[in-house]
Amino acid sequence: MDYRKKNFIEKFTNAQKYLGVGAIQDIVSLKYRDNVGYSDYQRLISEFSQSEMGLEVKQVKGDFQGKAWLVKDRNQNAVILVEHETGLEILYIASSIASFISLIPMINSGWKYLRDRFASPRFLPDKMTRIEIRTINSKKQLLEKHILSVENYVLEESLR
Repeated sequence: MDYRKKNFIEKFTNAQKYLGVGAIQDIVSLKYRDNVGYSDYQRLISEFSQSEMGLEVKQVKGDFQGKAWLVKDRNQNAVILVEHETGLEILYIASSIASFISLIPMINSGWKYLRDRFASPRFLPDKMTRIEIRTINSKKQLLEKHILSVENYVLEESLR
C-alpha cells in the first residue's frame, strides 16, 4: 500500500467517529492547494467561532496530518477542517447533501475572503487555487480528481 493511500485511509478512519458515518467510502476530502500561513487557519476558526451563523467549532484529536476542527451548524450538519501547510482540507460525508450545500459554500466563502484580505506577498489572489477531491472506493483504492471551482462542484454534485 502506498503512503498516500495509507494516509487517507487513516485520516478517513479518524473522521468516521466525528462525522458519524459507517464506512470510509462515504467520506470525501476537498483540499485547497494554496500557500498559507498558520495565522490564516486561526483567523478562519476565530471567524467561525465568533460568527452569528450558529456554528459550533471544536478542535478534534486524531491522525489528520494537521490540526483538525469539527464544524457543526445549528442543524448538526458537520464537516472537519484540517490545517496543512499546503492548504485547507475539508472532510465531509458524501451523502450529506445538507452539509454539502450549507457548510461547504460557507467555508469556501470565508476562506476566499480571508485569503484575499490577508494574503501574504507570496500568495497572488488572481492566481487559480488548485482544488483536489479525494475518496476511497470499496476496493480501498484512492481516487482523485481536480476541480477549478468549489461553487461549480457544489452545484454539479447537488444536481445529481
